[in-house]
Amino acid sequence: MRAWNFKCPCFFALAMNTLMYEHFLTKEQTDLLINKFGFIEIPTQKKLLVCGDYGDGALASPSTIFEIVNNKLNKEK
Repeated sequence: MRAWNFKCPCFFALAMNTLMYEHFLTKEQTDLLINKFGFIEIPTQKKLLVCGDYGDGALASPSTIFEIVNNKLNKEK
């Protein structure tokens, strides 16, 4: 990311266990990406996770990722 052209949008999509997702460091690091670097977060979803827990932290669906990226890129034109 040190070589990223910050004139171009950068997206990130988290995927992790709910305990990891709700950890204070995740919030701090996500805020840094958004507020300091201007990255665009693709929100997680709540569902049954691989670990067997139900909660927030699952990767967004492919259609959600496409929709967010497509909408942002089309606005830039």
